[in-house]
Amino acid sequence: MPLDRDRLLALDDHVATRRLAEDGTILYALAVGMGGDPAELGFVYERDLRAVPSMATVVGFHDGWLGRAGIALGDVYHVAQGLVLERPLPVAGPVEVRNRVVGGLDKGEGRPALLFQETVIAPADGGAPFATGLSTLFVRGGGGFGGDFGRPAPAARAAPAGPPALTASVRTRPDQALLFRLLGDRNPLHVDPAAAAAAGQPAPILHGACTFGIACGIVLRAVCGLDPARLAAIEARFVAPVFPGERLDCGLWPAGDTVAFRLTAPERGVTILDAGHAALRPAGGA
Repeated sequence: MPLDRDRLLALDDHVATRRLAEDGTILYALAVGMGGDPAELGFVYERDLRAVPSMATVVGFHDGWLGRAGIALGDVYHVAQGLVLERPLPVAGPVEVRNRVVGGLDKGEGRPALLFQETVIAPADGGAPFATGLSTLFVRGGGGFGGDFGRPAPAARAAPAGPPALTASVRTRPDQALLFRLLGDRNPLHVDPAAAAAAGQPAPILHGACTFGIACGIVLRAVCGLDPARLAAIEARFVAPVFPGERLDCGLWPAGDTVAFRLTAPERGVTILDAGHAALRPAGGA
């Protein structure tokens, strides 16, 4: 069914105060696969605790507007994520989270639609943001609502040339989606075989935001020296689902203060995450 353009345009910004806690910061790190190496202890131990930068995606998670826009949760897929990081996220304490729909792409009647949701995370008492995110949401059958509006689709990144300079491999956990959903996204697609089958999947799939966090962890290890302050921005497109328990391989193409990356599932021979790109700050820089 086409989206209701008037309902989309009438949506107000959603502003809320969220109180971060050390336990939640540690849970996020564990849920995206951090902590298996002693060098990563700073992400999972309350002494000198640091937040994985991609935690901003769950701090800012808000899907309560879908019902007000007449969108069924089962018709929505998270297909791309961008994140600009002005400074490291706090590991505890209150933050203000502002969510709004900033644009839509109408692919035509009977076809999907894309919606763009912006999230800004800032100090609760005012001040410059910690992070700004842009989520791209695919809405099945949502096209034909009357034309594009608001912010245009993010520009596509060119594919990196040649073989990657760096590679990494991780094995996801069979229970990883069950762990990640405790952070707020309770979509049954990630836990219920019947819901997965209704969405055309043979089994529950991993959250796109979890795959994004896994990629962020790989970038932190490979080119940031596990220093979250070095990551200025990160973005990627989700092109195929991850099934919990499978292996993910990552190729990285560093180029000065940026790095391109791509995730594949070698056991199925498919690309999982594409157009990955991260902007880096110098070591020891502001």
